[in-house]
Amino acid sequence: RGIPNLFKSGTAHIRGKEEAVLKNIEACKDLATITRTSYGPNGMNKMIINYLEKLFVTSDAATMMAEMEVQHPAAKLLVLASRMQEREIGDGSNYVIVLAGELLKQARGLLELGLHPSEIIKGYVQ
Repeated sequence: RGIPNLFKSGTAHIRGKEEAVLKNIEACKDLATITRTSYGPNGMNKMIINYLEKLFVTSDAATMMAEMEVQHPAAKLLVLASRMQEREIGDGSNYVIVLAGELLKQARGLLELGLHPSEIIKGYVQ
């Protein structure tokens, strides 16, 4: 009855902004973890099977992001930032994801200390 009947089965309901923010950070950190080990000259290749069941072996983050089906809205923003970096500069898509993941990892610690997200953003901008 009520709100739970509006969503598909298996949908999680999150209470409070703080918990939602932490879940968003976790999703982005997970995406960064996937691409982090393929960064740099000694980066490892990843095997990705896309929705057409085609196998890709690559260390290129742009290819990984193009072939992965990212469902989480916050993680999709990282994918869009990665694509924009690739489109504008032609390189650095992995760097964008790894940097954002590390910034969010540090922000999580600050949030747990009680800082407001706007204060963290001000600190990053300065």
